[in-house]
Amino acid sequence: MSAENMAPPIVLVPVDRWNAATEKALQFALTLSPDVQAVHVTCETDEGRPPWDAAKPAEGIRVPKLVTLPSPFRLVVHPIVDYVLKVEKENPGRTIAVVIASMVERHWYHYFLHNQRGQMLTALLLLGGDERINIVNVPWYLKA
Repeated sequence: MSAENMAPPIVLVPVDRWNAATEKALQFALTLSPDVQAVHVTCETDEGRPPWDAAKPAEGIRVPKLVTLPSPFRLVVHPIVDYVLKVEKENPGRTIAVVIASMVERHWYHYFLHNQRGQMLTALLLLGGDERINIVNVPWYLKA
């Protein structure tokens, strides 16, 4: 294993808005690498506010770089996949880690009630990327 491969990964965290699951995913991402990017997709009808405008990071916590991707057609997953593949291509010697906040339901039938973007993003990254892209699911357990 070369020293080049020992560098910490570039960590990308897709975020929709600030909530407990987002906070947990970002905190975990910051333990993996100093190079963390929060990736947020906006469309023309969005208010233009970053997803954590009102959030105050805890004392001593680094705030990751916010990358905002425009999406004119309200597509969310494809702009993120395109961005991850672009970062992978621009950094041939680095591992890319995508940290996805996942909602964990108490009952299997509740999964149909929540958006399944994380699973779609995982599938498309596995199909479109190579072995340098790692996917990490950070669970957020919903209370019954």
